[in-house]
Amino acid sequence: MSGERPDLLVLADDLSGAAECAAVFLHRDVDIALDIDRLQSEADVRVLDLGTRIMTAADAARRLREVLDGVPGDVQVVKKIDSMLRGNIAAELETLSETGPVVVAAALPALNRTTANGVLHIDGVPLHLSGRWGMERTAPPESIDDLLPGIATVSLGVGVTEDELRSALSSGAVAVCDASTDEDLDTVVAAAASVPGVRLVGTAALAAAVARTLPTRTVDMRNPEPAPALVVVGTAEAVAVEQVRYLERSGATHVQVDVDDLLNARTDPDTVRSALALGVAVLTVSGPVEPSRASSVASALGELVAAVVRGRSVGLVLTGGETARRVIDALGITTLEPVAEVHRGAVVSRTSDGTRIATRPGSFGDHDSLVSMSNHLRGIDDNVFFSHSEALA
Repeated sequence: MSGERPDLLVLADDLSGAAECAAVFLHRDVDIALDIDRLQSEADVRVLDLGTRIMTAADAARRLREVLDGVPGDVQVVKKIDSMLRGNIAAELETLSETGPVVVAAALPALNRTTANGVLHIDGVPLHLSGRWGMERTAPPESIDDLLPGIATVSLGVGVTEDELRSALSSGAVAVCDASTDEDLDTVVAAAASVPGVRLVGTAALAAAVARTLPTRTVDMRNPEPAPALVVVGTAEAVAVEQVRYLERSGATHVQVDVDDLLNARTDPDTVRSALALGVAVLTVSGPVEPSRASSVASALGELVAAVVRGRSVGLVLTGGETARRVIDALGITTLEPVAEVHRGAVVSRTSDGTRIATRPGSFGDHDSLVSMSNHLRGIDDNVFFSHSEALA
């Protein structure tokens, strides 16, 4: 495939989700690039972080339309959405449906996020009863159909056939496919393969189903360039609290920054630099962060991290999609090369100057996730520390 025009484009709404999607192609015989904000690479598989999660619905739709307008009709498009249905999904699906038939399969089986009768379940509990939307400004949708007001949908059960899918799409409706396993998602991808111009919409698990249709290859996942690690926790997910405690117990120095000091640029970067001298530092924000201030806090955190690491050899662990993107923006990074996956969703990428940046969605990982990620950046390969469980995600 090398040297040919890329035929697969994955569009994500935040950086950690984009990296998560890129990782599913690491063991496939394709070139991969992760672009920030605009397409600029010539890889076989291009993953683009649109940054639309935090935009208004109108701006998200406009951003997506701008990208799709430049995509040739023979390029396969996969739209990555959040596994808990956060973001501007309705606006993005409406825009996608203007460019071709749309098939939605929103399950993430590895984290026990499944769909039945068009309803997303987390550990068997419907999303709207799960209590997992604590930092959102709106109530969670009771179903995927409820998420898409004004968009015609047809719900299809597990094991959808090509004929069923074609029939559902023939009316111009969006096809919403149930799935409980990765095999169910493989079935969706296989059924959609013969539909010209189809747009696949789902989590990284759906992107992985597309990846499984490609030839495999062996990849060396070791890190040959160890460096001190700065772990930046910008997620509001409760699981991160235990992960930070575990990281502290492993020897990391914890630097807590008061949210008001951060927003008013009163935090001295040297405090964080001093903590890094011991090998691993973890940076968190203390104090109440209201949803209305979340974007401002993420931006200020990005500027602080950039001031700490600019000009230094430091590996970064970034949790939470918006935090990761704000740090990347502050550092002026526009493209990344995914090189390894420490555990599901914890993806290590390399910048043009060789810096390694590990990103992860905020809700992912077991208690030792941050230890695993920082150890990888430091060149520590002791498998005792590596986490392959998402039981707490």
